[in-house]
Amino acid sequence: MTTQRQRTTYPPIAGTPGDVYEQHIVPAIFSRWAPDLVDAAGVRQGARVLDVACGTGAVTRIVAQRVGPSGKVVGLDVNAGVLAVARTAAPASNIQWLEGNAASIALPDASFDAVVCQQGLQFFPDRPAGLAEMRRVLKPGGRLALSCWLSVKHQPWIAIEQALAKRIGAEQAALPPFGLGDAPSIRSLLANAGFRDIRLRTDAKPARFHSSEHLMRATVAGSVTMMGQLTSQGPGVLDAIVAEVSEALRDFEDDDGVALPIVSHIFTASA
Repeated sequence: MTTQRQRTTYPPIAGTPGDVYEQHIVPAIFSRWAPDLVDAAGVRQGARVLDVACGTGAVTRIVAQRVGPSGKVVGLDVNAGVLAVARTAAPASNIQWLEGNAASIALPDASFDAVVCQQGLQFFPDRPAGLAEMRRVLKPGGRLALSCWLSVKHQPWIAIEQALAKRIGAEQAALPPFGLGDAPSIRSLLANAGFRDIRLRTDAKPARFHSSEHLMRATVAGSVTMMGQLTSQGPGVLDAIVAEVSEALRDFEDDDGVALPIVSHIFTASA
């Protein structure tokens, strides 16, 4: 039987949002998906690969292993804070960390064999420009692999959005990671950017946290925006949300914590 201690005990949540992301969100979610994306990109030894919106480097680190010492991977992100964490987490000689905007990538044309982007496109202020830049830096015939979560309305994660909406309103509660779940829209964006041989696979994996409380508190602490919104609501608001979300996700609990399914599109295309 699962004990209350098993459901509520989890590693301390501390440090910057980038630290929380790397220590709690990456192992629970992104490290589980990263190998699939790298496989989809067809990354081989000796290749040059660009990881767009690399975050703290969950995908970048796997690419670095795959390309080996004769290859190179560039991890690009607009957020200096997550790149600082990435540099500490993965001090490999074949990784270059680059701060920059996906809509204006400061790298030469046709300089990469593959481009990967794990759950980043939905955050781009200018998605067409970002995809056009990915196309530009790919060598002719180079391969793109990117992933986007399905809409939250198709995911049990909607319990979080609903609990937030009661406290901060529906518009503020919308979860940006689930903001681009429509496959035809993504396909159209890729085609308009000049990509060809566009293919789609949709898959599901469990996000594994120590508990629903761990999931919720790590999610909030890993987001500067969400933390600010909830802090402004006064003390006790986060505790109330944690309690509501924990009750809503009870069916996903097991002896190891909570395993919350999450569904993603994985697109591949050629330059």
